[in-house]
Amino acid sequence: MLRLSFVHPMNTKQLLIEIEMTKAQSVKRGIHSLALLSALVLAGCSSTDPNLDLPSPAQTAGSPTQEIKQVYKTSAQNGPEVLISAADNNGSYNNMRRTLARSNLPEKESIQLSEWVNFFPYDYPQPQGRIPFAANGEIAVTPWNPNTRLVRVAIKADDAQTSAERRAANLVVLVGAEGADLELIKSSLTHLVNQLTPQDTLTLMSASGDKGVLLEPTTGDHKDKMLSAISSLNREKTIQDSSRLTEAYALAKDSYIADGINRVILVGNSTYNAGFSTVQDISDFFANHPASQISLTTLGFAASQFTPSPLAEVAYVGNGVHQYIDNVRDSNKVWDEQLSSTQIPVAKEFSMKVEFNPTYIKAYRLLGYQAPSEESSNVTNSGVVVTGQTMTALYEVIPAGSTEEWSAEQFASIATPSANSYLRQTKEIAMMHLRYKTPNARGTPQRIELPVPESQMNNTLDNSSKDFRFAAAVAAFAQQLKDNGASTGTFTLDDTLKLANEGRSDDKYDLRSEFIQLIGNAQNALPKSSPVKGQGE
Repeated sequence: MLRLSFVHPMNTKQLLIEIEMTKAQSVKRGIHSLALLSALVLAGCSSTDPNLDLPSPAQTAGSPTQEIKQVYKTSAQNGPEVLISAADNNGSYNNMRRTLARSNLPEKESIQLSEWVNFFPYDYPQPQGRIPFAANGEIAVTPWNPNTRLVRVAIKADDAQTSAERRAANLVVLVGAEGADLELIKSSLTHLVNQLTPQDTLTLMSASGDKGVLLEPTTGDHKDKMLSAISSLNREKTIQDSSRLTEAYALAKDSYIADGINRVILVGNSTYNAGFSTVQDISDFFANHPASQISLTTLGFAASQFTPSPLAEVAYVGNGVHQYIDNVRDSNKVWDEQLSSTQIPVAKEFSMKVEFNPTYIKAYRLLGYQAPSEESSNVTNSGVVVTGQTMTALYEVIPAGSTEEWSAEQFASIATPSANSYLRQTKEIAMMHLRYKTPNARGTPQRIELPVPESQMNNTLDNSSKDFRFAAAVAAFAQQLKDNGASTGTFTLDDTLKLANEGRSDDKYDLRSEFIQLIGNAQNALPKSSPVKGQGE
């Protein structure tokens, strides 16, 4: 998928909030590996591991019951065209994380390689000039197959203009707490309140009860009123229409801040639908609430499991951003994002196609993205791309002239470059074709073509960037757990661990360090007979 991740150390007050648990929650608390706990302490996160108090593993976006938004359209001539949206789901990685935190293995059907790779932030170059996207390609020998090459295609949307002080924020938060992890929601909102300044305005609404508005638009210097409203949230049954959301948008417009952050934030569990019964209802609603005026974020807080979420659909149709949350650390970073200058729509209906040059490439496969089902084969991309968003796609390719062969039975979708390619035989390995519309545009989309130069074709893995190696390690790990080595051969988790360490980089938010510990957890959980287990510790 296509999203940014931030982790901040918790202060004493926040830590106390996390520790306050009901007896039922404390029974569910798992014991995480000492290695992961130690890594987080050394990294300065907290002496309390945020993964300890997570719900049990459940179905994720990889199950047949979950409609997958990270998809591609394909044809025999053009190959896969990846569809991108900021509303893509991050549930697959989160589910894997909490599963391995308990030294269990995730269900193979739940593994979504593209989600895992895109869970992490990468240091990609900023766009230049008027084009809202920067794109670059990098190639090196595939870590798990020296006879092929791994191609990383990276997209970065333009960051919003930064200033010494962040812009004023006008936030309207609508909470549907029925069936949700209410304590996590309350602690998260408390973190949000702690970040507000007198220039900011917060409105708090409930999707249940006779009175929807729990807190009228209030400036950030009245935190006592905000905390009192948060404490009054309860799990009453939510109303079954979209009137509360209509009211939320009206309140956001009443408190509109010119050149500020104006956002409606929907909060609820995986079954909260904000009062919509059909996708057409959602579409009709947002036809009257364009994202260019008031932006949208939907946050799914799970009480016990991750299930297909109507909130993700609301964000997708409403050109918004969706996040799935199941621990304190991730909820805090999401609220920090809502107060930053990010997540402003810069494009909609974004798609990318990579055209490979038959002079250099014999065959290729796109790693991780899902082919749409027959029912959705005519899928259209209605999702939005927001400021600062990155997307990473990985292709494994067979060089022209190689004796290496693949079969569709072995790797599912295998494509061959078109012999009618107009790419110059001595210049480009591939051409990246980007297609998008500006947020308010109608009609024909704009197009950008960016080449991947031939000079990178024989690059070694040792000469690749740290971001490249880390993304490759995540892709290897996902494949190893999903098919037990069928697509990665003799490449074991020892090799994946080494590759991830080489790509560790600065790791500002400790996510890469955590991932490295999760590889060790997987080694401990795998049976001795597994061909990908390796030697371990």
